[in-house]
Amino acid sequence: MKKFNKIILSVFIFITLLFNYSCDPFDDIFLTTPLKLEFNASGSSSQILVPATVCLDSLEDYQDNKDNLEEILYLSSAYITLSATTGLQGDNLVLTVYKEDLTTILFQYTQGHFVANDYKDHPLELILTEQEKAGINNYLKNPQVSKCFYATFELSNVTSASQNYFLNSRMEFLTKLKIKP
Repeated sequence: MKKFNKIILSVFIFITLLFNYSCDPFDDIFLTTPLKLEFNASGSSSQILVPATVCLDSLEDYQDNKDNLEEILYLSSAYITLSATTGLQGDNLVLTVYKEDLTTILFQYTQGHFVANDYKDHPLELILTEQEKAGINNYLKNPQVSKCFYATFELSNVTSASQNYFLNSRMEFLTKLKIKP
């Protein structure tokens, strides 16, 4: 009888733990989605200044879940060259991201020397300070209100293997959308 009681007790404990700690189908759902800012430049000038804009409303995941969003959080960002003229390079790369008011800077990333093809297969991770991350997350509060981001790509002392150059590139913000069940 003691063996039977131990088995029953063990099964009861197992079933209780299973129900208490099992996957709840009503837990929060998280989607990871990128915001993509496209920079396209061409010319022969020694300076590049290219703007880009993206809004949350342009994201399908955002549109599909807008009414059920609890939170949007910034995760990380990166720059990648999609295509460029051979040998395209320059000095003082500055990537600046603004709120949609075009005056409030959310973050600014600078790099002394830039070679476009270095970031074709290896994205440049944009390391932000905790203060910059907090500023972006603060801007993303109230997720039902679509926010827009305005960015600029600046490069000086531009040179390439040919007189005319082109650069097609992108900066991506990776965000996490928290959706109510």
